[in-house]
Amino acid sequence: MSGSLQTLAQAAFNRLQQIGAPSKKNELWTFFPVKAIPQMDTGPSNLEEEAFPLSNENDYAALIPLAFGASRTMVKNIGDSQSEMGIIKSRDNLSHTVFNIGKSAKVSLEILDNKVIHPITAERFDINVGEGADVEIFYANPANDLPLHFRHFNIHQAANSTLRFTTIHRGNKIFRTSMDVFLCGENACLDIRMLNMLQGNAETHGRVSIYHNAPNTSSSQFVRNMLNGSAYASYDGMVTAKANCPQIHSSQLVNTLLLSDDVKVSVKPVLKIYHDDVECTHGNTCGELDAEQMFYLTSRGIPPQMAQMLLTKAFAEELFLSLPEGPAKKRLFQVLAQTQVGG
Repeated sequence: MSGSLQTLAQAAFNRLQQIGAPSKKNELWTFFPVKAIPQMDTGPSNLEEEAFPLSNENDYAALIPLAFGASRTMVKNIGDSQSEMGIIKSRDNLSHTVFNIGKSAKVSLEILDNKVIHPITAERFDINVGEGADVEIFYANPANDLPLHFRHFNIHQAANSTLRFTTIHRGNKIFRTSMDVFLCGENACLDIRMLNMLQGNAETHGRVSIYHNAPNTSSSQFVRNMLNGSAYASYDGMVTAKANCPQIHSSQLVNTLLLSDDVKVSVKPVLKIYHDDVECTHGNTCGELDAEQMFYLTSRGIPPQMAQMLLTKAFAEELFLSLPEGPAKKRLFQVLAQTQVGG
């Protein structure tokens, strides 16, 4: 292991020992079944080092890949004005990947699951988006049997950059997506869209923190859940607008379809606003399929099961309709076309 990576891993070990294992009292883990997290041996402490590059990192899941996967960190540099399409698949269950994306680059990245079964799988992606770059990150993997899967993103966006983050999650036992996004330059734009289609006893937990650190920045979070069986979905979204950052626009909307009586959903929006000249909104809806729409379709001879599938498919597709044409939109609609949505 190189010196810098060794230092990074040791810093992560130290920070893990400082913050300890997650508990329900930790606001980052309010809805998560923390008892499902296996104990991790973080090795000997080296607290003689005073410089902690991770001293502000409080998310346990963001530290695990650094502590155990830094020796195999993959770094990808994409130059200014370059165009690139790529597929990322972690070679190990504990992995760390860094993307440095240059000015005005145009990049599309699809993330694939590593399906080798381990008690815990944890991935961390550090993504630095250059000025004026246009980036899309997406995944739409089939359901799998991974017992516990963490996927963390640490993203910094420069001025005039755009990042679209889109996902379809079809369920495994326990899956948690966490994101820390820093909008560091004027006119940086972030668009997050997540679709969760869960059945059985699958759980998905989203934890998103967006920091508007520059004026004239925008972010949107649009999440839709379709829950069947005894599935559970939670979403914890926080937006911070700094005091010296006017003209910020931020929105969060979570829509959930309850397709059985035993499903659960938890949503916690948090807004931290330190400037008057901002526009920040949040909303949450939760309910069954529209009875009038079901009646309209069945009264015209469409069987109830088919009517439900048509309505749930429209509910899912609407989330991605306004995306620009490109690899992400093509892949997401391909998956929806091949999936029995809401069945």
